[in-house]
Amino acid sequence: MEIIRDLNTVHLTRPTVLTVGSFDGIHRGHQHLIGEVVARAREIGAASALVTLHPHPKIVLRPDSPVQYLSTIEERLDLLAPLGLNYAVVLPFSLEYSQIRARDFVQMLLDHLNMKELVCGADFALGYKREGNVPFLEAMGTEKGFSVRVVEPQRLNGQIMSSSRIREMIAEGDLEDATELLGRYPSVRGRVIRGDQRGRKLGFPTANLAVAEHRLIPANGIYAVRVKIGDEWHKGAASIGIRPTFGGTQRTVEVHVLDFDDDLYDQVIEVQFVKRLREEMKFSSADALVAQMRQDVAQTRQVLRKM
Repeated sequence: MEIIRDLNTVHLTRPTVLTVGSFDGIHRGHQHLIGEVVARAREIGAASALVTLHPHPKIVLRPDSPVQYLSTIEERLDLLAPLGLNYAVVLPFSLEYSQIRARDFVQMLLDHLNMKELVCGADFALGYKREGNVPFLEAMGTEKGFSVRVVEPQRLNGQIMSSSRIREMIAEGDLEDATELLGRYPSVRGRVIRGDQRGRKLGFPTANLAVAEHRLIPANGIYAVRVKIGDEWHKGAASIGIRPTFGGTQRTVEVHVLDFDDDLYDQVIEVQFVKRLREEMKFSSADALVAQMRQDVAQTRQVLRKM
């Protein structure tokens, strides 16, 4: 998959079948749509492409928006890589971009990506004030020589799979349903930074993660997790919260990697949240906390025993 970060630098000669959107999280609904793009492109001998908007339009248009990402743009591109696309185009969304009329946006896709077919959902729209809805695009396609293929949304238990629904689940600690919709465990990447060494002093050294701005973090609590360090996966227990036992106020993500004692400082690691074990609690003493942490680690080993 070739990544294009500046659309103005390319003028594809091969026709493309493409789709456009934010695609935050690349959940199972996204994967189905992308599968249609790839299959259709192969069917007509065209290239397959995805155009993803970043930052998220809601964050740009409403800076105080509570929207948080399921995936950073680099995580998104990594998730797209194995799906069979020929091209992934990152469009840097901005206030200026939001003013582009639908007709001009479509012309840009025609001029630079040689679009022959646009694949989208029934409620899709692009351009200024979302004026480029499906009927608009179909009419313009008749004029300009491209077609519009509408794909039905994927559903789980009767409800449409959507990034916003998954965000709500993860924010509430509902990992089981979020995992079902994503098709994988919810995860987060971060660089390991130096903390106050409190975990090491208690006998449970932790890696403190610096997480990207606007990146969604699961609900406060203790989790059984898988941790990717380099190319290897390890078992671990993660704590998300403010550390109330010690009077903390800043929300942190800390990971205790089981049976591992190497230096992780400045490394970027990935944490997959497998199961929420309990809510964050305030303990009467450090000894009481340590006793509970031993139970958490034992429960983590049980949860992850077959992984």
